[in-house]
Amino acid sequence: MTTDEIERGFAALEEQICANRDAIVEATEAVQKSEAVLLARMAATAAAILPVAGLEVMARGKVDGAGEMYDQVYYPGKMLVLARAEPMPFRPDNPEKAVTDQFCVLKEDGTLAELMYSTDTVLVDSLLAPIAPEDALGVYGPELIFMLYRALRQYLEGQETLIDALRTTLEYLHG
Repeated sequence: MTTDEIERGFAALEEQICANRDAIVEATEAVQKSEAVLLARMAATAAAILPVAGLEVMARGKVDGAGEMYDQVYYPGKMLVLARAEPMPFRPDNPEKAVTDQFCVLKEDGTLAELMYSTDTVLVDSLLAPIAPEDALGVYGPELIFMLYRALRQYLEGQETLIDALRTTLEYLHG
């Protein structure tokens, strides 16, 4: 075997590795796009249960000396808390406010939002900002899909037809 043959073989290996890497990146992006589509569809479907199964979520309130909340104000409509993330250093609407808790929620209109709480010694307030399914998956991970699926399953336990359809959809997208 000559040096030229070795170099040609090495170049061919390098070319194949690069082609595979590009194919992996492309396939990964396609899967991630499918996850975002699935999350958006599931969110739209789950929105129907929020008036009954959702939670009233506090927008702001005050904390007394004993740590008890009072004078709470709630967001209109109910929400479903899907995931919690490591808090951002500060809120996008006010860089002077540190984020103490950060959640992804589903709103009654079927959209996802980030809920960021800031706390000082007396006041707890929040920012509720829309987040695209792709961005939500990037921040909170695919657990969002699992949590949304779980909420639907628990709420719709007696309706096996719908549950089977959701499982089939998940298997198709991830299988």
